[in-house]
Amino acid sequence: MKQRVAACLLTAFAALAMGPSPANAWGVTGHATVAIIAQNRLTPAVLEEIQGLLALEGYTEMWRVASWADHNRAPGMPVDPDEPIHSARIPFSGDAPAHACPGTTALCADEAVDHYTAVLADRSLAASVRLEALKYVIHMVGDLHQPLHGSDPIGYNQVSYKDSVTIIHSIWDNQVVTEHTTNGYNLAAELSANGVAVTLGGTPRDWAVESSDMARDHIYDVLPVCWSACPTTPTVLPNSYAADKYPLAAQRLKQAGYRLGDLLNATLTP
Repeated sequence: MKQRVAACLLTAFAALAMGPSPANAWGVTGHATVAIIAQNRLTPAVLEEIQGLLALEGYTEMWRVASWADHNRAPGMPVDPDEPIHSARIPFSGDAPAHACPGTTALCADEAVDHYTAVLADRSLAASVRLEALKYVIHMVGDLHQPLHGSDPIGYNQVSYKDSVTIIHSIWDNQVVTEHTTNGYNLAAELSANGVAVTLGGTPRDWAVESSDMARDHIYDVLPVCWSACPTTPTVLPNSYAADKYPLAAQRLKQAGYRLGDLLNATLTP
């Protein structure tokens, strides 16, 4: 398993270098950044416990497993119907059901954070079970802070960006971050030292609502609201789009890192 996950991570890093992927919120760089910021926020006792779990796979740093939830299936294997959904779909009206990922009985991302936090906190469980829970918590907190992983619609709009046609979700998963940098260490240091205050606290559902509001105000301000049946003519984005939107992504990545660190401290501090 460790070798397979490591291989998947290497593949994902290579994919980032080649172009966008429409599937993984924040991509490898963003998720690594969130995990590095969070780990730097841990108390010594909580860090020791987490590193004890990570040691099961030979790691000491949380970023090493931050994208595991995106790559934990072998290529070609069917999706497990119980695999958590990596989003919580909050309509722009804010009127969302308790289970905010329609059409599935699997945990939505906000529910998954609550569920796996409780599993991680249960020291009577096997270390391997708690490690899996840790990996889900690290990843899902990051996912909830990507605006299009909290909103309904999800971002299927076709866009033309720098002479390539893709969907707006893919731009936010990747280019908005990776055009700034592909180095998670550097980005974590930059965000931690940038002096920009971010709102902390809240629940996983609150974070999804924040993402939905940001998508409404800063993504769908220039795009038609649509779901699977979106206009076939792509909306042309300016070549400066990723740079223009980067400050919003930076805010969300920093919030996710700080909130993840605070959540882990609260969960594992006796």
